[in-house]
Amino acid sequence: MTRLINALRFSATLALAGCSASACEPPLGDQPGEPAATAAPTPSAEPPGAQSAGTDILQLALTIHVEGYNDEARDQSEFDAHLAVLERLSDLAVAYDVILNFELSTTFVQAVDRWGSMFIEEMTAIGHNISQHSGDQSTEGLTGEARVRELVRQRAAIEAHGVQLNYLSGACSADDDWVESAVAAGFSAATGNVEFCLQSLDDATLPDGMEWIHKCRNQSVCHDPLHVETARVLHPWTTSSSATWLVDDPAGDLVIIISDESDGFVAMSQTGDADLTLSLQQWTSMIDGYLAVAVAGQVNVVNMVLSVGSTPDWDTAEAMFAEAQARQVAGQISWANLSDVVDQAVAEAAAQAADPMGDYSDVTPDLGGARPPNATLPTDG
Repeated sequence: MTRLINALRFSATLALAGCSASACEPPLGDQPGEPAATAAPTPSAEPPGAQSAGTDILQLALTIHVEGYNDEARDQSEFDAHLAVLERLSDLAVAYDVILNFELSTTFVQAVDRWGSMFIEEMTAIGHNISQHSGDQSTEGLTGEARVRELVRQRAAIEAHGVQLNYLSGACSADDDWVESAVAAGFSAATGNVEFCLQSLDDATLPDGMEWIHKCRNQSVCHDPLHVETARVLHPWTTSSSATWLVDDPAGDLVIIISDESDGFVAMSQTGDADLTLSLQQWTSMIDGYLAVAVAGQVNVVNMVLSVGSTPDWDTAEAMFAEAQARQVAGQISWANLSDVVDQAVAEAAAQAADPMGDYSDVTPDLGGARPPNATLPTDG
């Protein structure tokens, strides 16, 4: 495995001018069940990814849904096992200059408080980002003031650890007030909306062919990413209305940052396992595709989700991080702190013309069945 990853790194290095072997090849941590070995990366005063940040470059955002350990607020050993996976992921990310955007479920935050964990403080000190994942059924069935109160409660529980949140994930619902509720709860953005979120749209803005979405009663079934055009995935837009949120309103109060699926992260979210070769091929092609349509002078961000959840395939994750690092050294991409992206998108929105709706590329009904019973959800909803 080590030889394969080294070969992949070497190929990426040859393909990208300016990427030296020493810059692109941090030491590996291959031992099963042990944290990635960190044979002293070059010390830096900057947090992961900071040296390449900017809006004229393709920003990659890796969202980590911290979920799936359902008894961790009652069972400290389960919480400790969850922490061990998250900390190993952080170690690997730091070795490759990757920023992680941890979005915390209600259960995880309860466990943090019950067991006296410093996870939030430690991750922000490293340079990672923290926000809340409200797609864990904690807002299920809530509307109006009740929904706002729950979102505020979740936000306050995290902010008690010394962080300030400006966005949330999993905010949508079939109801007609999820955008308005997020704004009322003090958020500037919602990330990663999936096809289930289309249920709140009125008939005028629902994409043609997506009428079947109103028959979906299970977010785990209708959990595909939005099949909008590549340029729309790349550029956040704004809205103030749950009924028309797919339409860009430059005067809107809530930034929408949707997700695209990286095959490797999706597979790791569902079962933990991922095919290294196929994952890396799709990862490379995905980055190339977004680089081709990035527009200078605007926010260009690709948000992807990894649920932890399942224990990631460490070899595949490391190979993907190594490929991205070679491109970062060459000045093609940077890893993004999503809170910073939200601030960038809010700042630019009013000065830009509305993005066109474009075509919706896949209207195939997803009503045939749920995901595998042990799978976690790889994108927001």
